[in-house]
Amino acid sequence: MAVIINEQEIDVDIEEELEPYLEEHFYRHQTRGIKLQSCSPFRDEKTPSFAVNLENGTWIDSGATDDAWSKGNFIKLLSYLMAVTYEESEQFLWEKYRTIYSDVDNLVLNIEWAVEEKPKRIISKDELKPFMYRNPYLTKRGISEKVQRAFKIGYDRENHAVLIPWMDKNENLINFKFRSVKDKRFWYLSDGQPIKQHIYGMHFVFKMNLKTVFVVESETDALYLWTHGIPAIALGSASLSKAQEKILINSPIESLVLAFDADKAGYRCKKDCIKRLQGVLELWEMPMPYGCKDINDIHSSKVVEATGKARVITPTFL
Repeated sequence: MAVIINEQEIDVDIEEELEPYLEEHFYRHQTRGIKLQSCSPFRDEKTPSFAVNLENGTWIDSGATDDAWSKGNFIKLLSYLMAVTYEESEQFLWEKYRTIYSDVDNLVLNIEWAVEEKPKRIISKDELKPFMYRNPYLTKRGISEKVQRAFKIGYDRENHAVLIPWMDKNENLINFKFRSVKDKRFWYLSDGQPIKQHIYGMHFVFKMNLKTVFVVESETDALYLWTHGIPAIALGSASLSKAQEKILINSPIESLVLAFDADKAGYRCKKDCIKRLQGVLELWEMPMPYGCKDINDIHSSKVVEATGKARVITPTFL
């Protein structure tokens, strides 16, 4: 199962990488030979028109209306599923599946590519000006105008997408996430910083010296909690990177409430956070109410009650 990374074929277990996301993103999925077929993960549909080649990860969405999302490679698909940039998805696969090559020239090339880093770009606030509009998308999802203003939410009228700025802990703009209001697609600035080097909403943790904070997967879930007066941060996906772990450990946070999605990817992320953070931070777990997949699914009248049921995670030495 070869995927081309840095002009080299890397053996990737494509089925393993897709498995945590099948339940949420691949409605009516089934495997036929070397293909996984399902409804498109990028938009709502009832009749499957999407297929992934399980040998090389290439995919086709025959019902797509946007050429940029009608076909692509596995790196692009995984970046969407992981909710990270293309480069971060590529780096993830490289670090997980790379092998040591006997050819010295290739070995040197691989090492140089793996450690190469882009200059950390700080985005000017002037770049927000073209997006200083509002769309009812987030309002309909229960996020208040006050919170949207605080987090500098905007709208890209040309591409019909809500703009969600990412900031570092010092409140510098480091990337823009664009979330389509027409379907499930999202994308980032091509020259922005990798989001997994940061944590969404962490600038407020430092500014307000917050000690107890909820951690969720998506920006929307974090904004929804803030709307109800509950401090929250988001990892941006169902995984905790090494950079994010370091930020958490060196933040003012003393008690961290895990409130990830009620699916396989969320469960895996919770277990990983417990393994890596227990003993460093006091960890709590918020049980997701029955019938709710994530925080934003909880009715506004029940949010305070649901978050109040969080319980401390007792350390185990077994």
